[in-house]
Amino acid sequence: MLSTGCNSSNFEVDNPQEVRCMRQFHLHFNPKMNADSLRATDGWERYDAGRLVVQRFLKPSFQQPPEVTLYMTLRSAGDPWDKSGTVFMVPASSTIDLREFEAGSPSLDTSKHAYPAILPFEADADQTYEPPIELLRFITPFGVGHFSDNERLDEYRPVYVPAWADSAHWSADISHLWDSMEDSLTLGVYIDTWTPEGYTLDLTLEFEPRAILKDEPARIASMPLFNTTKLSSKQQHYDGFAEGRLEVDFFLPSKASDVMLYYHATGHGGHATGDEFVRCEHQITLDGELINSFTPWRDDCASFRRFNPSSGVWTERAFWRGDSIDERIASSDYSRSGWCPGSHVEALRIPLPGISPGHHTLEVAVPSAQPFTDSEMNFWNVAGYLTYVAIPGQER
Repeated sequence: MLSTGCNSSNFEVDNPQEVRCMRQFHLHFNPKMNADSLRATDGWERYDAGRLVVQRFLKPSFQQPPEVTLYMTLRSAGDPWDKSGTVFMVPASSTIDLREFEAGSPSLDTSKHAYPAILPFEADADQTYEPPIELLRFITPFGVGHFSDNERLDEYRPVYVPAWADSAHWSADISHLWDSMEDSLTLGVYIDTWTPEGYTLDLTLEFEPRAILKDEPARIASMPLFNTTKLSSKQQHYDGFAEGRLEVDFFLPSKASDVMLYYHATGHGGHATGDEFVRCEHQITLDGELINSFTPWRDDCASFRRFNPSSGVWTERAFWRGDSIDERIASSDYSRSGWCPGSHVEALRIPLPGISPGHHTLEVAVPSAQPFTDSEMNFWNVAGYLTYVAIPGQER
């Protein structure tokens, strides 16, 4: 594996490439961060008090599209809680990005559900915004790494966990976005941390060449549709599903084929009756017709126990072989709306084989979603984009 720096242009054609984007990177919350010192010597720009970081990277050269895999390793640097996180790509065709929102340009309506960073929009004739394309959705575990060697917490370790994990590792195949990266790609990383300790991250992109085909492979284009994750200090957590549908209009170019919708969804809110712990069906419709309905739900969270040393633990009464016993259970064990503490969340891929070129309307509904309250803080992080095979010159 040939390794290069993040912004190096000395790539060898058709050799495996590794772009090391983060090494022991400290992502944390710092409300006193000065606006004139957002860019550190590591090249990452910091926003939203340090919880959001962005950097542009050059793309290596290959004769034909390679396999592209994103790898992330995370350790707590002292934050003991589970937090939502994302690695995303800023679309190359977007002339407005999240950094401009932080600076207050263009002027935005930041009322509860009108924040435009959720959907594509045009500020004027030559300024357009497209929401970030989600590459990796993850949930931090409770304190992995920082608390893994804490002797006091060893008494909470169940017998089936021989030792606490040192870190969490995730990966995502993003080969289908190779063409959308163009000559460079702008990556962003966000974790919803509120602590000055935060997390330590490693982030790598690996490019593996494929066998060279006789005919030039088809170009795969992408189209961002929506992203409700709070990626700006001026944005609020999205609970709009409690009031109605999320609707986006888009135009599919002529002769587009093999259209695929990628959809990420996780529910949050905490407390026993919040959307984090309540099953909520998602309904996706295209031009008024239901194309998919499913309930984001993970019931295997106990299998992630080794990643959650600082998870709260208590007992629940259970019955076994006729006896009543008090069984230990951790907060990280409970089933949740599409995620577990320490898991990554794979995109739901929905083929759209019958879609025709032209204008369309996609709607997402979560009928049982609950509004955001001071006690339950319900919200849904959903993100969606299309990919399709495009003829040259008609990608959009």
